[in-house]
Amino acid sequence: MKLNFLPYCVIIVLGMVSCSSDQDFVVEPKPNPSGKVSGYVNLYNESTIMIDKSNMTVKIVGSSPVISAVTDTNGYFVLPDVPFGDLALSYEKSGFGTFKKLGIKHPADGSSTIITATPSLGQISSTQITNLTVQLINSDIVLSITTNPSGSNADKRYFRYFLSKDPNVSYLDYTYYSPGLTSQINPYKVTLTKNDLLAKGFLSGEKIYVKAYGDSFWSNEYDVPGLLRIFPNLNSNSANAVSFTL
Repeated sequence: MKLNFLPYCVIIVLGMVSCSSDQDFVVEPKPNPSGKVSGYVNLYNESTIMIDKSNMTVKIVGSSPVISAVTDTNGYFVLPDVPFGDLALSYEKSGFGTFKKLGIKHPADGSSTIITATPSLGQISSTQITNLTVQLINSDIVLSITTNPSGSNADKRYFRYFLSKDPNVSYLDYTYYSPGLTSQINPYKVTLTKNDLLAKGFLSGEKIYVKAYGDSFWSNEYDVPGLLRIFPNLNSNSANAVSFTL
């Protein structure tokens, strides 16, 4: 009887040991694949007056489902659970041209990314270019640009012009764009010398087309790699393009 009983005892003991081994097994937690992205924004009217910084929507470009947040009264936003990697943000609010911030690094070495460079964004321009003329004075080209409303010391108006070899010159089709210009008199005159134009990539004897648009002090401009610079705050209501020969 004793010889038959011992094997069953061993089996029971071995089973208990095996069960104890299973309980000691630990599963390592997987790293979090996402983290927060936060930052601030400053908002202005089309001039230099700071205005309400709330209710601007900030989105992760291309996210699906869309990851977005709305700024508070301080212009602060927090985007939750953003997958790590390179990303782009869009900033949108009624009355403002859409601004995009590209090439943001969101590395997986922490739980969050803080955007330290705070963009200053302005409202879309209400300035219209109502007349644009060009004349040759000596060897210089003089552009006369009339705005509505008229620029003055008390009400500065902002604009920029675009040059192209294409008669369809526009803010989407140009060879050269000017810096933002400030008008305090109507019409505003811009003088271009032959050397200026040669330095901008044009050739002697070429026909050059020019068009101007009202802009805001904060133009919300940004660069897209491989494409032209984008100017979201331009007023598209503008006088027809004019031309001259270099």
